[in-house]
Amino acid sequence: MRHEAGTGAGAPTAEDTLRAGEDLVVVRSGGWRMLLPMRHVERVLQAAMPAARPSASPASPVVAVGEELLPVVFAGALAGEAEVGLEAAQQMILLASGGARALLWVDAVEDVVPHAPAAPPHGARGDGLVLGWSCPERPLAVLDVPRVVALAT
Repeated sequence: MRHEAGTGAGAPTAEDTLRAGEDLVVVRSGGWRMLLPMRHVERVLQAAMPAARPSASPASPVVAVGEELLPVVFAGALAGEAEVGLEAAQQMILLASGGARALLWVDAVEDVVPHAPAAPPHGARGDGLVLGWSCPERPLAVLDVPRVVALAT
């Protein structure tokens, strides 16, 4: 069964659709929990201090993973937090989509759960970063990973 993004979730990227039962990674940032399709997760890493890249225009900070400098997106910022604090106990999720890679900085990776399609919560507004909703008893946003990666690259 395919689950397309629900009302208010924005249109999913062409390559991304959710399937009932598909594995989703539960992440926490501040008071927010979000879900990521496991198919886009390469690995989970401990936090590392990001560095800024010199640029005339705004650019994402980067973190070295092996020999590669990868851009970082902060989950707290995606959830609307005005400021994101960095702590050594936090984690980074190495995401991959369409040949591009980026790190998603989160407070914690908590679990892997099967996708259980859900309607968006009342008042949810689409910002283009939500692929769909899961967990009918308490709907959580499933992030559109290709769009998240595109934010950083």
